[in-house]
Amino acid sequence: MTPAPKNEGSGYEYFGMSLNFAIAILLFGAAGWFLDGWVHTRPLFTIIGAFVGGFAGFMSIYYKVKKDTAKGGE
Repeated sequence: MTPAPKNEGSGYEYFGMSLNFAIAILLFGAAGWFLDGWVHTRPLFTIIGAFVGGFAGFMSIYYKVKKDTAKGGE
C-alpha cells in the first residue's frame, strides 16, 4: 500500500491569502491617505480606509475558507 501523496502546494495558497489581506489594508489605507491630503483631514480617511481594507481582506479569506470547507478541503 503506497502512502497518499502530500499536498505540498497548499501552503502557498494560505500565503497568498495573507498577502491579499495585507495588500487590501495597505491599498485602502493609502487611498485614504491620499484622500486625507486632498480634503485636509489627515488621519480620518486613512483610518477608515485601513479598517475597510481589513474588513475586505477578512471577508475574502472567510469566503475562501468557507468554499474550501464546503468542498471538503480538496
